[in-house]
Amino acid sequence: MSDLIFNGPAEFDMQVMVVNDETGQSGRVTIGLGMFEYPSKKKVKKRIEKFEAEELIDALDGFRLMTKYEAWATVMHEKTGERFAMAGGKDWDEI
Repeated sequence: MSDLIFNGPAEFDMQVMVVNDETGQSGRVTIGLGMFEYPSKKKVKKRIEKFEAEELIDALDGFRLMTKYEAWATVMHEKTGERFAMAGGKDWDEI
């Protein structure tokens, strides 16, 4: 039990944005990051990679992670009702 870490009384989840190119359907998937231990950037990155490689395909056939541009456009539309262009490429910045 000495390897358990208790940083605080919290459970951590994150919402990952996904899209289906064929149907145009998009949404968010909530995935867990664990309890009591504050997640590091490295842990978040590994969890997203695991979700994409092992869980996304089985749970949401035809869906993929959104690109940076797609996620930006989705959030801006949700918040303002408008779509805004974003400079830069589709790829996410390195964590």
